[in-house]
Amino acid sequence: MSKVIPSVVGFLAASALLCAALLLLSHVRVTSEEAHGWLSSLPLALAGVAYAVLQIRLKPGRRRLLKRLLLAASFLFWAVDQLLPPGAWAMFIGDAVVSAYVLDLFWMIQEQRDSIGRESVNQRTDEAA
Repeated sequence: MSKVIPSVVGFLAASALLCAALLLLSHVRVTSEEAHGWLSSLPLALAGVAYAVLQIRLKPGRRRLLKRLLLAASFLFWAVDQLLPPGAWAMFIGDAVVSAYVLDLFWMIQEQRDSIGRESVNQRTDEAA
């Protein structure tokens, strides 16, 4: 992997953290509502882009890549949702993001459950030997 990509991903991730801190500070009421929308959107977008770039560079298998890009896209859609006025589109995008996060968590639970099952089988095999 080129040295530039980890630097870019690291920069985006650090920028996302900085923006998240600024978001929390915005509750001191030194920012306008419009600025708060951008402050809540920016860390989500940066985190989504950083994760997508990282996954593309890591080149996991096609299925795992698609799952991970869905998670990255969820962050990007959530970022867009922060900027939308209340209404049907904002509600739909918010619901789609929640559904994508639930799906992603379901996949993680399945993978971890399966890995626990494999570890248990391996442990029994080692004990029998």
